[in-house]
Amino acid sequence: MTLFESDARAAIAEALDDQVPGASELGAVGYIEQLLSAFDFDPPRIWAGPDGWIAPGPWEAHAWRARIETWRAVYERVGRRELAKGDRRIVHMHACEATYGDPAYGGNRDEQGWVRVAFPSPQYPPAGSRA
Repeated sequence: MTLFESDARAAIAEALDDQVPGASELGAVGYIEQLLSAFDFDPPRIWAGPDGWIAPGPWEAHAWRARIETWRAVYERVGRRELAKGDRRIVHMHACEATYGDPAYGGNRDEQGWVRVAFPSPQYPPAGSRA
């Protein structure tokens, strides 16, 4: 899935790497694209559980849609290299999540983020098994 044009993708990758070096190599842009398109799936790809994706309740879905709308605007600005106040904080948060989170969410390719910090792969549920 590709949400961003190539120039915007490159700018987003650069911004993520500025926050966590190597984040883009570990799939951070794919993580962002999966996050921003979470509601294109049923159930939405927000919470990975041991047996698949867990559907949010109505209020949770409403809150997540609002967050995603805000984040989409952030990454549109990042893609144009026109960051607003507070955008770097969002990019930093997502660069960390993408680099060190469960691969089920689209980042931490081949668990290499965990390898960087000597974090063992979870035994149950297997990391990334819910994709």
